[in-house]
Amino acid sequence: MLNNLVNRHDADRLLRKVRRLDLDPVLAKLRVRGGARVVQHWSRVDPSLTEWWAIPAVVRRWNLLMTGDADTSFPAYVAARHFAPRTGLRGLSLGCGTGGNEVLWARTGAFALLEGVDVARRRIDFATRAAAEQGLSGVLRFRVADVGRTAADGERFDVLLGLQSLHHFDRLDETLPRLAGLLAPGGMFVVDEFVGPTRFQWTDAQLEAANALLARLPEERRRLADGRVKRRVVRPSRMSMVLDDPSEAVDAAALLPGLRRHFDVVEERPYGGTVLHIAFSGIAHHFRDREPETLALLDQCFAAEDAALPEVGHDFVALVCRPRTS
Repeated sequence: MLNNLVNRHDADRLLRKVRRLDLDPVLAKLRVRGGARVVQHWSRVDPSLTEWWAIPAVVRRWNLLMTGDADTSFPAYVAARHFAPRTGLRGLSLGCGTGGNEVLWARTGAFALLEGVDVARRRIDFATRAAAEQGLSGVLRFRVADVGRTAADGERFDVLLGLQSLHHFDRLDETLPRLAGLLAPGGMFVVDEFVGPTRFQWTDAQLEAANALLARLPEERRRLADGRVKRRVVRPSRMSMVLDDPSEAVDAAALLPGLRRHFDVVEERPYGGTVLHIAFSGIAHHFRDREPETLALLDQCFAAEDAALPEVGHDFVALVCRPRTS
């Protein structure tokens, strides 16, 4: 309807909230606009265990596709292959959230200082406490900041990290050159990002593959946190996406072409997610253990995505880039 501006799933979701007398969150979102809604949305600090990143076997799959070794993380791989022998680097991580990714990068030993910036104060406070608890305060610093203002201040860094944050940026042909300006001579832009459909407007082929995978999973593995059984993946309406978070995947489909246009890509490692990301959404907590039955099901899921990737492509990619010099 209207190029999926709204759809019947919006009505279904609203009806469920009415039945639970749970309209306050919806009304609160309607009262908050623009950038303030983004900050509100990303002020939560509790980790979600219902999304694909919470599955240890999925993380090992990422490692394998990004580094060639299931036991080698992307930060360790980049530090050894692209940073070495340099150490004592100064880095900036864009949209750091609660700082979990930055901890992994700090532990590589490549950085003298790694700063994380985010617009949400609660997440910055959480990240600062976590860094202190893990003895990384000497390397990791976090602050509330707007990336545009940081670029305007003339700060320069050896490494810029875009870790699942760049797909929240719009006006990419303005933003990406500004980010390139944050790098010192010889600097590197390391990216690990969602580059799939803008506003999560999943393709027909992607939905078909994800729903075929879901249909093969036992019902008890498809139970959502509220007790309902996940029957299929649906394409969210554009209105619901904007209402939840105006920045979510705001221009995601243009991100990878933009990076290739404004940077020299030294290395590019796609790692799927086109099927698994949306099939596991909301039900990942049923796949976190290492029981033989669970691992066998995960192997089937991984094989299903591998079979679909030639047609549906990759929604996630890791890159190491350098600013264009000409």
